[in-house]
Amino acid sequence: MNSLFIYNAALTLAAPVIIPYMAARSLAKPAYRAGLSQKLGFKLPERGAPCVWIHAVSVGEVMAAEPLVRAIHAKAPTLPITVTVTTPTGMDVAVKRFSEVARVLYFPLDFSWSARRAVFAINPAIYVTIDTEIWPNVMNVCSQAGARVVLANGRISDRSYPRYRKMKWLFGPALKNANLLLMQDDEDVRRITNLGADPSRSIVAGNLKFDGLPNPLTPEDRAATRASLGIGVNDGVVVLGSLHDGEEEAIQAFITARKRISNARLVIAPRRVDNIEWIEMALKNSGLTAVRKTAMGANPPINGSVVPVIDTFGELSRIYGIADVAFVGGSLIAHGGQNPLEPAAHGTPVVFGPDMRNFRDASKALMKAGAAVIVGSEREIADNFVSFLSDEARRKKAGAAGLDVINRNRGVADRMADRILGLVG
Repeated sequence: MNSLFIYNAALTLAAPVIIPYMAARSLAKPAYRAGLSQKLGFKLPERGAPCVWIHAVSVGEVMAAEPLVRAIHAKAPTLPITVTVTTPTGMDVAVKRFSEVARVLYFPLDFSWSARRAVFAINPAIYVTIDTEIWPNVMNVCSQAGARVVLANGRISDRSYPRYRKMKWLFGPALKNANLLLMQDDEDVRRITNLGADPSRSIVAGNLKFDGLPNPLTPEDRAATRASLGIGVNDGVVVLGSLHDGEEEAIQAFITARKRISNARLVIAPRRVDNIEWIEMALKNSGLTAVRKTAMGANPPINGSVVPVIDTFGELSRIYGIADVAFVGGSLIAHGGQNPLEPAAHGTPVVFGPDMRNFRDASKALMKAGAAVIVGSEREIADNFVSFLSDEARRKKAGAAGLDVINRNRGVADRMADRILGLVG
């Protein structure tokens, strides 16, 4: 029996549950309400000229897609671009970043009828999905409509690969619709072809995240950003970035390191900002006090006992630029790690825990270059904090190695854009 038929039958049976659930969620949370109609294939714009349709699920994918969107626009300025997202936060970021070069819509639910309505209205000449978003109906309808289908910045994590393999009966036929699969590394190519993709269309194209990284802060910007957090120019700064509840070891490691480095300062950027009680508990009896950035005021005094907690959106990449050493969170727990390239782009030495499977290649590249260190215990974290804060030569060498890795891997967006636009015609 046809896999798409089975998939659509299952979706049809689930629709009486899925649609009311989404409607109830939209009523409870207004942010979801705006996108429900478009997700169901309604309130779409009138059909226009053929375009490049780029799908980026949420904030992370939108930010990864930005250099590709801009590269395509620069190379083909008269070719319309449509960007779709799934989440309200993704919509907010996409509108801010792309409104002058693309229209931004919500991505349809993968029902056959909503996919057909969306594809008709968007009218893609090329459909590009960022990372590994495999939606059988959308990909099938695009292919039937004559659009080229591209998977860009493709990645299959260690965690998701077993699940994809169990669904090979569905994903394999869907991947046959792909005209081009631009994967991040050799392992991703191996995995996508094992799932059913055409090996002749699956190539290593690199990671768009390299092109989305900022340049290092200037000395003036670095000093100003430190001052905005009540940190002195000559303080030794440790940034704990994207720290998760359950990674208190990293905080305890700083407390230990501070006993050996008198001018050490700590900045914490938690993965979630709605609750920082666990941070306050971890700092208890240490002589340090967690203070939200939004409560610090415009010109806070320099105070070594204050630990700024970054509770504003989209600032972490810049905050990494004031660090002398950065710890990347999500790596001491079974989460898979957060992006280690962001601190490396500022020439900041990187420390992370043993679970970096979400950034497998990036973490390996940084470690191989000597730009990052993997740690497995509180003591190892503390020792590396002390070493990087006290040893300027080691700090500069690791930072320069990280910048070299970043600079050698830039240019992915331009190369991807050329390949994607080469499918037009």
